[in-house]
Amino acid sequence: MATIILKRTSEYNNRLRDYQLFLDGKKIGTIANGQTKEFETTSGQHNIVAKIDWCSSLEISLTLNDTEKKELIVGGFKNGNWIMPIAMGFIALNFILRLAFNFDYGIFLIIPAFILLVYHLTVGRKKYLTLVEL
Repeated sequence: MATIILKRTSEYNNRLRDYQLFLDGKKIGTIANGQTKEFETTSGQHNIVAKIDWCSSLEISLTLNDTEKKELIVGGFKNGNWIMPIAMGFIALNFILRLAFNFDYGIFLIIPAFILLVYHLTVGRKKYLTLVEL
C-alpha cells in the first residue's frame, strides 16, 4: 500500500483546533497541533486538502506507486504566528502614544495587520493553511 505521511507544524494561532484532512473529497481524519500521522491509500493519483472551519489549503495532487511514501507538511498561513504579537504591539504603542503625546491616530498602525487577517478569512480562505510536499 502507498502511504501519505502528514506532519503538522506547531503553531500558536490554531493550537487548540484540529485540521480536517480530505483525500479525494473524503474525510480521512484529523491532525492536531505538532502531530504526525500516516495514512495508507491505493496507488495512483490522489488529491489532498486540509481544512479548518471555512478555511482550507490549496488542493495538492499526488501520484503514488504501490510502496511509495510521500511526506507532506501542513500548517497555518505564512507568517501567521507574527500577526497576533505585532497587532498587540501596535495596540500597546497606540496607548503609549495617546498617553504620552496625546496622539489620537495610532489606531491606524493596526490597519495593515487587520487587513492581512481579513484577507485570509475571506478572499484568501483557500490559502489560510499551507500544505506542501517535502
